[in-house]
Amino acid sequence: MFASTSVQEFFPTPVWTLDLQPAVAEALNRQLLSDIKRMTSPRPMELELGGFWQTQTDMHTRPEFGQLTSLLQKACNAALDFLQIEHRGISITACWANIGPTGGLHSAHTHPNNYFSGVYYVHTPAGAESIDFFDPRPAAVAMLARTRQLNRFNGNRMTVKVQPGRLMIFPSWLLHGVPMNRTNQERVSIAFNAMFTDFTEVMSPPLKPGNLPFRSPSG
Repeated sequence: MFASTSVQEFFPTPVWTLDLQPAVAEALNRQLLSDIKRMTSPRPMELELGGFWQTQTDMHTRPEFGQLTSLLQKACNAALDFLQIEHRGISITACWANIGPTGGLHSAHTHPNNYFSGVYYVHTPAGAESIDFFDPRPAAVAMLARTRQLNRFNGNRMTVKVQPGRLMIFPSWLLHGVPMNRTNQERVSIAFNAMFTDFTEVMSPPLKPGNLPFRSPSG
């Protein structure tokens, strides 16, 4: 009946996944865990239900995290090359560690006034190795039909498995969140934001997630 059929994917949302070589990731993560432990000692003993700890957002300015910062910078530049974006430089505007204990979670959120955001995974216990991305199109939830099988065309949430040594980069406007850690181990990741240098220096400083040594999602 039909002479031809095709499906075109308009307005796709890129999410990059980059995995370090196992030996490189093992050495880097061992050092990161040591440095993060030093940054977060002594640690407050109590958290609100669902809370987690966050470090200061200036990790990208500290010499001990230079290898990680260089990695993030190269990855952002590669993403811009992929997108064929003209720019005069992009800078890391904030970088911080997230420590999620048993029961810790991070509800859906965005990172305003940044172009890229991302997460590098240091320790992901079995059962706490995923990140959720939510459909950013407001009209898409007006009609959610029953499905035989969820896929990228009919779902409104994509769950991505993560692992130590994995870096994920995505547009800062993309809603994302972390499910509850139901394991008996801490989940450790490092989040970051990046913005065009011209915008940061001339137009408006990025909005950072906070500058408290430790805080919960409501803190």
